[in-house]
Amino acid sequence: MKASLKRAIGHWATSLVDVLHAYADDLANDKHRYPAVVVTELTHDTKSMGCGKTEYVVRDADSGFVSRTGKMGVVETNYRLTITAPSDRDNNGQEIVDGILEELESAALLTWLSAGALEVSDPEGDPPAAFKLDSLKPIGRQSIPPDITGEPFLYRAALTLSVRRYKPIERPVDNVIEHIHLNEESI
Repeated sequence: MKASLKRAIGHWATSLVDVLHAYADDLANDKHRYPAVVVTELTHDTKSMGCGKTEYVVRDADSGFVSRTGKMGVVETNYRLTITAPSDRDNNGQEIVDGILEELESAALLTWLSAGALEVSDPEGDPPAAFKLDSLKPIGRQSIPPDITGEPFLYRAALTLSVRRYKPIERPVDNVIEHIHLNEESI
């Protein structure tokens, strides 16, 4: 299974809140472990930085000719973290959900305001991968009505995060110029 930034965000959330369980979707929580978080990718956008001019070249080790060109790009992705929890003996489910959202939002805000990048990892990927997030910014909270169709009632809310990464965008060179012949007579 290929490493995924979506799974890495879920692992980041569960590392901040010990009792939180991350799932790919609501149906994956077949053992009904709560509180749970479901990470959903909302938007994904890649843009070139600057004027789009080539910023670096990669040369072939054997021939020395240019094999790939690249430029730096900005990848912005929005993720929604949906928290679900039932009530327990001491707290209402909505209080549990709001407390978890407060922790996640505070951690994301601290990451956004810090000078360094945040590194999140996906240990389930093959091979496991780490993702460097240059910005993790909370965009806002969304209220979701409780699920009252079954027992226990599930209280829900969501937090939307904007993730920004800088990533090199490479493309292979179409034509390799090996030799240039100058016609001395035309000079």
